[in-house]
Amino acid sequence: MNRSILILSILLTAKLFAQTDSVLVTFEYIADSNRAVFITGSFNQWSAESDKMIYNSGRWLINLRLEPGYYYYKFIDNGKWIPDPENDWKMNDGGISFNSLIKVGDPAVPVRKISKRFLNKVQLPKPILAGNPEWIELYYKAWELAWNHIQFGNDQNGFVKQYLDEGFSNQIFQWDTNFMTAFAVYGSKLFPVMESIDNFYIKQRKDGYIQRVYKESDGEPAGVPSVDEPMVNPPLFAWMELNYFHISNDTSRLKMSLPHLVKYFQWIERNCKEDSGKGLYFNTPWGSGMDNTPREGVGKGAWVDFSSQQALAAKCIYEIATVLRENKTAQLFGAHYEEIKALVNEYCFNEFTGFYYDLREDGELSGTMHIGGFWPLVAEICEPEDFLTIREHLTNPDEFWRPHVVPTLSASDPAYDPDGYYWRGGVWAPTNYMVVKGLEKYGDYQLAHRIAYNHISNIYEVFKNFRPETDRIEFSERYEDGYHTIWECYSPELPRPSTRWDDSFYSRQDFVGWSGLGPIAMLIENVIGINMRADKNLIIWHMERDDKHGVTNLKYGDQIIGLICTPSDESLFFEVTAENEFRLEVLWNDNIFSKKINPGLNIFTID
Repeated sequence: MNRSILILSILLTAKLFAQTDSVLVTFEYIADSNRAVFITGSFNQWSAESDKMIYNSGRWLINLRLEPGYYYYKFIDNGKWIPDPENDWKMNDGGISFNSLIKVGDPAVPVRKISKRFLNKVQLPKPILAGNPEWIELYYKAWELAWNHIQFGNDQNGFVKQYLDEGFSNQIFQWDTNFMTAFAVYGSKLFPVMESIDNFYIKQRKDGYIQRVYKESDGEPAGVPSVDEPMVNPPLFAWMELNYFHISNDTSRLKMSLPHLVKYFQWIERNCKEDSGKGLYFNTPWGSGMDNTPREGVGKGAWVDFSSQQALAAKCIYEIATVLRENKTAQLFGAHYEEIKALVNEYCFNEFTGFYYDLREDGELSGTMHIGGFWPLVAEICEPEDFLTIREHLTNPDEFWRPHVVPTLSASDPAYDPDGYYWRGGVWAPTNYMVVKGLEKYGDYQLAHRIAYNHISNIYEVFKNFRPETDRIEFSERYEDGYHTIWECYSPELPRPSTRWDDSFYSRQDFVGWSGLGPIAMLIENVIGINMRADKNLIIWHMERDDKHGVTNLKYGDQIIGLICTPSDESLFFEVTAENEFRLEVLWNDNIFSKKINPGLNIFTID
């Protein structure tokens, strides 16, 4: 059946069933009887077994009742996924093949998802930015989008009562959820922050394994792991547990999470290593989260990002165990960390170029310079004497310092795409956040500030002024409402979203999701410059701005504080409110000023 006949059949069927909103659609696949044939697509969450086709006189048929809309699909013929040979309407599937497309009925104009519950913004931190007041609108927009994506557990999926959702599918993802907690922690009075991570602890197997994706329909894993596809995501739980502890000083949370963190680390240790990795770790394109990053020949060698993430997990578990005085665990994971750190430096660092790369299965370093090479910074693997060369690559306009920093592939790479093409140059909030946190580890707060400033500036420009061509918008997101939103990822060259995995449509809209890291977390931590350490009764404020700036109604440990600074030519004027005593350290002009903050209003000047 060719495309025109198929669409005509769909329209005729739609008239026959006009009394319902759904349409009966017949799919046909021509092949002999000696096989098993299924249909899979966006209408059944790409299930490989849900819809088996029936053989009849040289063709396989199935009738599906679908709501009006646009759908992607493939046939599965004896386990092989193929696009419809008789349908010319197709689109790249993000790999080396295509998805077939159909239009069912007369789809309505999509409507953005908006929560029926009221978001009380008064309970959120209130940033002050005299020099960038327009960013406040973007800040609250990010919170609104995150609020619209809160989901609710039920008896069928076994999830927690409320949780953060990435907002683009009916699944939850490990690494999306982890990064969402990094900004949502600032709205913990309203948002289910760490409870969202608990969904994964609830589903953890006895052997320590945690699937990268779980279905929201029934809570089951969204696939079956194998020796070649472990179906894990970057192990970031320990990093985010420690981040939350620094802001909340909640040791009870650490006690609960530590056994989960240890068991997950140990599962990866047992199942994600091969001899070709020299003691380091492998993942897969989808498992890494960086789906279409060029990684030719890496296979089961050493993935520099995954190996560094495992080192980061070990380091954070060591720190958590130290806080809890679990000395044996701390000693064990301190040793794990040092071992992985040494191996990454030995096998993944190219002394000639001064950058970190994947180690291929043939024992040679990959020549692809991708953003995964910056993970050794946040894991504090990079030796201090090598940091400057890493920094040079980051600030090189021919590599990573593009109009919107930081692209996920060096502009010097032949596969670099100025439109973004997902992970072949696209700028993503989670990797930008990782780079910024890595710079902080090496004391480069000024460059961290510049990257955060650039990232938020570009997000705001797209939010305010970008008007996409309709044919570049995915069918289900053609809202026709102006498109003032936050996107999944961005072009490194122009003020517009990145193209997505098919290199045709723009990336997803309303993506908060982890894109809230820029307008919220990096705004507070790097543009305003506030670093909270409630576990040490300390706040460190890095002064990088010359306008009146700060944040009020900020939850810090078990109190609410306000921090406002008004700089002048030669001094800083502060207004700080607190409920309990703490110590404030101000880093300004390469000097550190320490001030005891008392309950109530504290007014003082630093010269």
